[in-house]
Amino acid sequence: MSNAMYIHVPFCDSICAYCDFERCKKHPLLTSRWLDVIIKDIQDRKNEPIQTLYIGGGTPTSLSYDELEILLSACDCFKPVEYTIEANIENLTKDKIMLLKEHGVNRISLGVQSLNDHLIQIIERHHSASDIFSKIDEIHACGIENISVDMIYGLPTQSLDIWLADLKQIASNKKISHVSIYSLTIEENSAFGRKKIEKVSDELDEKMYFEGIRVLESFGFEQYEISNFCRYGRYSRHNSAYWKYDDFIGIGAGAYGKEEHIYYHWPFRLNDYIKGTLKREETKLTKADEMFEMIMMGLRMKQGVSLERFNLVFHEDLRKVFHEAIEKHVRSNHLEIMNGHLRCTCEGWAILNSILIDFME
Repeated sequence: MSNAMYIHVPFCDSICAYCDFERCKKHPLLTSRWLDVIIKDIQDRKNEPIQTLYIGGGTPTSLSYDELEILLSACDCFKPVEYTIEANIENLTKDKIMLLKEHGVNRISLGVQSLNDHLIQIIERHHSASDIFSKIDEIHACGIENISVDMIYGLPTQSLDIWLADLKQIASNKKISHVSIYSLTIEENSAFGRKKIEKVSDELDEKMYFEGIRVLESFGFEQYEISNFCRYGRYSRHNSAYWKYDDFIGIGAGAYGKEEHIYYHWPFRLNDYIKGTLKREETKLTKADEMFEMIMMGLRMKQGVSLERFNLVFHEDLRKVFHEAIEKHVRSNHLEIMNGHLRCTCEGWAILNSILIDFME
C-alpha cells in the first residue's frame, strides 16, 4: 500500500508561455464531466493509508469554489499529515483559501516564478508583484502557514541582478517557509518553444543557480534537495517520497505513479478519461532498474541514499553493487559516504548527470 497520493487537475484559466505540462484551458462542461470520473477514482482508493496528498496540475485553483468543494470533499476520506495544493495568485480567492483550510489543506505551493513585472508579462501571467505578497499575507491570515513558492531563473531578459533581487525579497518574507528554484527549460510545444526563444547562456544559468543557493542560505533556508530549500524544518514530505523512491499513487489523466514495481502514466487524453476508456501506460521495473533509480533520485537529496534502506529493499550492499562508480567519484571528491548515506558533495551536485552515467553503466 502507498502512503503518497498525487491527484492531477489538468485545467488552467490561461497557459503560461514556458509551460508544456499536461493541461488545457478550463471549460465548465468538460470540468463537470471530469469531476464525476476523478471522484470515482479517488473513492476507489479511499482505504489507502495516505500520509501525503498533493493536488497539482494544471492549476487546481482554476476550479470554481463549488467545483473545488466537490473535489476536496471526495478527499475527506484521507487524513494526510501533509496536504498540499498548487495555486496561482490570480485565482486563489479568500473564500477558496478558507475552503482549503476547512478541508484540511495545510500547505500551499504558489507558482510565483518572478517578482519582476516585466518578466511576469513575458511569461504571460496575469498579476503584479505586489499581488504576490498580498496573497501570501492573506493565505497566512487564513491559517495556512506552510507556504512554498516556485521561482524560475534563466528567463528571457532576466539578469543575474534581477534574479537575486527577487530571491532576496522572497527569502526575507518570514511567511514563506519553502522555496523551489528551477532553470527555465524551453519545451517545444510551449509558447516559448514556438517562438524559438533561447535560454540564457550555460555560464549565466550556472551562476544564477549557485548565487541563488548563496542568497537563500544567507536568509536561513536549508538546501535539502538540488532545487528545494526550506526553513523551520518544513521540507516537502510528499516530494521526499519521490526522492526516497517510495511508491506513490497517481490519479487523473496526466498523472504518474509507481506501485508494486510498476511505473505508470495516465496519458493526457481527457475524452478517453471521461468515457472510462483510458488505459494507463506501464513500465515493469526490473531489480536493476529500481536499484539505479533509487540512486538517481536519492542523490538529488542533500542527505543522499541510505545504505541501510537500500539493503533492506534489495538485499544488496549498495557499495558492492556500484563499487566502481562509487570509488571513482569518491576519489574525485564528487561523492562521499557520511552518516550511513551515499551523497553528493557540493562539487558532485553540479555534475550529477555525469555521475549517474557511471552508475548506469
